[in-house]
Amino acid sequence: MTREARTIFLSILTWVIFATSIFLNQGSFIFPFPLNEFILLAVTIQFFVWHSKSNVLAGILAIFAGIVGVMGTQFFWTFFYAPVEMEKFMSGLTTDYFQITYFFLVLIAIVASILKQKSGTALLFSIIALAPFLIGAWTNNSLFLLFAYGLMVASTQVKKVYTPYHLLWILLFALETSEWLTLVL
Repeated sequence: MTREARTIFLSILTWVIFATSIFLNQGSFIFPFPLNEFILLAVTIQFFVWHSKSNVLAGILAIFAGIVGVMGTQFFWTFFYAPVEMEKFMSGLTTDYFQITYFFLVLIAIVASILKQKSGTALLFSIIALAPFLIGAWTNNSLFLLFAYGLMVASTQVKKVYTPYHLLWILLFALETSEWLTLVL
């Protein structure tokens, strides 16, 4: 197992242990999905530190997506605003703009994978992933995003492009799964 795969595995394992401990205490699985973007940002920064000389553009795109994703969460802004100011701030569109930018950057990553893949199966998975991703981003539906990320995991495992950043699709899939499970259960 590579160090990148270990990083993804440990991130997912931490989430599972956290959810299991809450299950044992409260009787329900609750994943800390407001922290998903922070985990994505930390992992992308670590990948970029390890691979700063190769796939620089993919690394910068991933870090920028992580930063914008973090800034698109209400949790991030609670560090800067008091509750009354936070209510006023959240009635604005700032976090929405950051979320739109985040989804646009992920869309760029999907399209970049499509353009680089030559394999028929991998290319097909990536192209099919576009529709559920766009629907999920437009409607903020975790199930569609989960399906899109799952297709991108399959696609990048069939034909690895932008190595090691292709492993971030696994992390996105796992984090989206945790969010979906928390909302469903």
